[in-house]
Amino acid sequence: MAQKYYTLMRNGKIFVKLYFQILILIMSIRKIKLVFISLAAVMLVFLSCKGEEPANNNGVNKPKYIFLFIGDGMGQNHVALTQAYLASSEGKIGMGRVFFTDYPSYADCTTWCRNSQITDSGAAGSAIACGEKADYGVISYYPDFLPDQKPQSIAKIAHSNGMKAGIISTVSINHATPAAFYAVNESRGNYYEIGAQMPESGFEFYGGGGFKNSTGKNNDKEDLYQRATNFGYVITSDLNTISTTDTSATGVYFVNPVLRSESEMPYSIDREELGGYALKDIVREAIRFLDNENGFFMMVEGGKIDWASHENDAATMVHELIDFDNAVLEAYSFYMLHPDETLIIVTADHETGGFSLGNTSNDYDSNFGILGLQKCSVSYFAGLLSEYKQSTTVYELSYVTDLAMTDFFNQPLNLTAEDSVRITEAFDYYFNGVTHMTDSELYSAYGSSNPVAVTFSKILSDRAGVGFTTWAHTAAKVPVYSTGLKSLYFTGAMDNTGFHKRLVDFMGWKE
Repeated sequence: MAQKYYTLMRNGKIFVKLYFQILILIMSIRKIKLVFISLAAVMLVFLSCKGEEPANNNGVNKPKYIFLFIGDGMGQNHVALTQAYLASSEGKIGMGRVFFTDYPSYADCTTWCRNSQITDSGAAGSAIACGEKADYGVISYYPDFLPDQKPQSIAKIAHSNGMKAGIISTVSINHATPAAFYAVNESRGNYYEIGAQMPESGFEFYGGGGFKNSTGKNNDKEDLYQRATNFGYVITSDLNTISTTDTSATGVYFVNPVLRSESEMPYSIDREELGGYALKDIVREAIRFLDNENGFFMMVEGGKIDWASHENDAATMVHELIDFDNAVLEAYSFYMLHPDETLIIVTADHETGGFSLGNTSNDYDSNFGILGLQKCSVSYFAGLLSEYKQSTTVYELSYVTDLAMTDFFNQPLNLTAEDSVRITEAFDYYFNGVTHMTDSELYSAYGSSNPVAVTFSKILSDRAGVGFTTWAHTAAKVPVYSTGLKSLYFTGAMDNTGFHKRLVDFMGWKE
């Protein structure tokens, strides 16, 4: 359908141009007979046009380089909030520039999984990678298919057709979304078993987070890093060494030099304090490493957009999305050098948090730029609060409030009486175990996050005008932005199974 649309548009432009040229000729010579001749000529040209997209340098009408960017948990309002934040931080009303939203092709994508309207990343990643709906919580696992007909991930198919393959994520490399492209497992929680399949793929590049549960849940199994080395992978935490990797190696696994508790990269908002590379740095080096005459397929996940959204941490989410956009820009720079050979797709697996630009406390007022007052993530500040809790047995509310004003915010925040009540309730619950709330009320107020840290974050978000409906995922559609060769295939309304199906279709691959 997309190809037919492109053909009609292209032929339409030719038709209009020729029509007006002939009309000028008619008016100049004023001979009625020429009207019929000219119209006949136009129709002949219109019907004879093939309407093909530009071929690449190999004369084959399909992409040589394919980028699939997945902003985990990134709904349309995540993008809109980031745009509004960028505008507001400059004192403007409107939308600032998130660069991938400039891409010419756009689609709305449904995300439901086989047994739930609201999906998880395992089922959603499986649908994107394999083109078939999967059950909640699995990793490309399709027990109902015959062994020789089980769906294969698009990365595996690209690789078997001669392309090099790269998988990058800001979360652990054996987490749900990256895993869906190289592994098969009945449960996304089987991190060790999933990670053990990574080197078996033979994909040339992995990068970002490390292995979660690298020696198993009970620390009694072969180390996954050693396993990858045994398969011929070079493991490094220095980006500068990637370009000099021995060509006889199976591939490279770049592990960010700074990892957090679940082997994930730090949030971008915390990077200045904690160190490590940005997602764009890894993408840039991966492109250099993978570039070859047969092309490549690369999946890049901004995994912590989702994590920040689970904590309803709007400021941190915005920084993650900007970091993600910068990584997409690296691919676009490559696209500019190979415009007739490259396809870039940017999408999400699902929406997280139920974000809204506007809330009940602010009515029609908003100040999204105020999110810039937050200097670290809820997660990082929770660590500081935990250290304080472990350092003493007598806790002071004034100390915690002062800590927030110096370490969580860039400048002291004027607190209202209502703010003080919320902070006191969170303080009493976290430090002293005292609360009047029921379990359901506690979850509604704090989710699974540190009560004090999330309360300060919520106070800032409330003032900004950001709203949330959940600590979990929603069934909202997600956006799809694309540019380059065959990007018109990703327009209109689509389902998350469509990425695999359309790629296989226009690439002419056998599954």
